Amino acid sequence: MKTLKKEVLEWIITIAAAGAFAFVINIFGGLAIVEGPSMLPTLHDGDVLVRGSYLTKEPQYGDVIAFNTDMTHPWKIYRMLGVKKALVKRVIGLPGDQVRVADGLVYVNEIQLQEDYLNEGMTDGEIDTVVPEDHLFVLGDNRLNSNDSRGSVGFVNMKSVIGKVNYRIYPFDAIQKIK
Repeated sequence: MKTLKKEVLEWIITIAAAGAFAFVINIFGGLAIVEGPSMLPTLHDGDVLVRGSYLTKEPQYGDVIAFNTDMTHPWKIYRMLGVKKALVKRVIGLPGDQVRVADGLVYVNEIQLQEDYLNEGMTDGEIDTVVPEDHLFVLGDNRLNSNDSRGSVGFVNMKSVIGKVNYRIYPFDAIQKIK
């Protein structure tokens, strides 16, 4: 039978190793969970995603990113811990870009985007704006049902980006690289 001292030491080592592992994973990436229909048809409610950190480059046009918001998290345990809600959206505009939405189409610097990933094939609203320095303009793929840069999310500060979504790993029958 193990001595109490040896057992406590094993627990401390196990907890420290798990903490170190979690720390490394969060530096180089992590997981994100899709909540709601805003990224249909690309991503679905409940999809579990693997994201990689932007350590050596910045977000690019078309990247699907996860980012922190000031919104209250819907899960009680996270609210109790003070964790805010993270969202998953697609990068449409980079700092300095002019983004215009008109007649159901999106233009970046007066070039119409070809968006074959859209759920309904159109974007509602009328917008003509310039993306501020150190910010992004993001949209969901389900433009008729997405809270994004057209609404209360507004421009996304680059500091709030927690990574690029690379893979869907759940549900298991839908594992794939995200394009």
